[in-house]
Amino acid sequence: MAAGGLGDLFFFFGSNPNEMIEKYHTIVGKPVLTPQWALGWHQCRWGYTNLEMLKEVVQNYTDNNLPFNTMWSDIDYMENYKDFTIDPVNFAGLGDWVREI
Repeated sequence: MAAGGLGDLFFFFGSNPNEMIEKYHTIVGKPVLTPQWALGWHQCRWGYTNLEMLKEVVQNYTDNNLPFNTMWSDIDYMENYKDFTIDPVNFAGLGDWVREI
């Protein structure tokens, strides 16, 4: 129930569990298959100051034969923390490196 305001209640009636699940999915939608890359190991932190730091982290995973699927760089790669930008000094060549790896 909602802590304040209005809340919605749904009641499902059916003759078997599969019918109940089908009715539930008409309300919330069908589940989607999670992409394979999302199930692996993700590396992320705030404070990567340049592209060389990112490359070093990826290389350390490779050198130590550790599983590694996704690299996140928080907001440090942005130019003045503006969306859809890349710092042209500290992260110059980021797009080329991403295509390479």
